[in-house]
Amino acid sequence: MNLPKARRLLICYIADPNITPSPAVQKALKVAADSDILSSEYQAQVEIDKRVHASIKGLRIPEDVLSSLGNRVASIPPRRFNPRDPAMVAVLIGFLLLVTVLTWNFLGRPAAFPSAAIEIAEEVLTFDERPFEAVNLPAGSLEDWFVLKGFDGFDVPTPLEKYNAEDAAILKIDTQSVAAITVPEQNSQFISFNAHPHEITIFPEGSWRYLQLDTENALALRRDADMCFMVIRRGSLAELKRFLEKDKD
Repeated sequence: MNLPKARRLLICYIADPNITPSPAVQKALKVAADSDILSSEYQAQVEIDKRVHASIKGLRIPEDVLSSLGNRVASIPPRRFNPRDPAMVAVLIGFLLLVTVLTWNFLGRPAAFPSAAIEIAEEVLTFDERPFEAVNLPAGSLEDWFVLKGFDGFDVPTPLEKYNAEDAAILKIDTQSVAAITVPEQNSQFISFNAHPHEITIFPEGSWRYLQLDTENALALRRDADMCFMVIRRGSLAELKRFLEKDKD
């Protein structure tokens, strides 16, 4: 993990001794431990969080205020149900919004690109060790190769099976196995991993999610059954979409 990514994660992280940090945060903390600048920034942030927590924890509402509020609430006359009452309309709208949000999350946030997949892509692109082995085979013929190496479930969407893989590897990212192959003719890497450890849901199944990761790389992700398949392609998002649309199922 590089320094800018670690800084982005730690800015949003609030340390809690009762909660184990996520694997990504643990990596960010290791990066901070090796960087005097980031370590200093994080320690300053921790001190501010402690002071804010202590200030809020010490706040006490005076008894007379509590009593006054209680009396005022008790004196409010009960209201009859009236569907045209603005308050009831507001409650109904709030309930519908809640149902919409829950449905949106349940269906996998159709417009969102899963953050766990972004982290995997960033790790693949910056992987320090390159344990790739030359294969020089069509991408669609590598399932058995990966099974022999200990990775089960590598499956390339049918239109992409024809592209030649120069090399392949099984990478360990956050203790999970990720199968990766390089496809030089398309300036791409094809990535496969199990969706469950990363809690990635995509609806409808087999549909693509897209993201321009940075100025140089674009991502496409889909889930089929329990496995996710991701394309990391050098170039713009429009070029990646044209590439996949050209070979659409």
